[in-house]
Amino acid sequence: MNVITRYLIREHHIPLTATIIREFSQHLETSLHQQYMIPLSYLNIYRTRKEFKLMNSIQHRLQQGNYILRETDKSGIFHIGNLVDYEKKAEAYRQKTGAYIELDSNPLWSVFDKVILLLNDLRSKEYILSWQLNKMMLKRETVQLAYLYFIPKTS
Repeated sequence: MNVITRYLIREHHIPLTATIIREFSQHLETSLHQQYMIPLSYLNIYRTRKEFKLMNSIQHRLQQGNYILRETDKSGIFHIGNLVDYEKKAEAYRQKTGAYIELDSNPLWSVFDKVILLLNDLRSKEYILSWQLNKMMLKRETVQLAYLYFIPKTS
């Protein structure tokens, strides 16, 4: 609440003694208490424990049976397959196409640094505007390399 109050004072010039801040504070406290402090019902606790046990059981069976669980391409449906079959299909596809090679190291960060340097270079030479640079700038937390999947596509 202190952070929100300081923000309201600084950005919106609302005085600290305003009644709206006191009312908002009370409403926020009540809402947070109702959302997070009220004990769960027995039914919700039972359902949560049951789903947790089910999830652990599925994970254990996947590991035990050497299976792999993947989300299908675009539809979001899950596919369970044998890990050995998955690896065989991947290797056969790489051999057949010759398009993929296995990398010894992860080139993500060198590619990331090169892209940042090139974007900054474009901006310094005024080929792009600052808002375009901001829109194209990569975020280190979300960037990832593409990788190969052998997941059935659903129709």
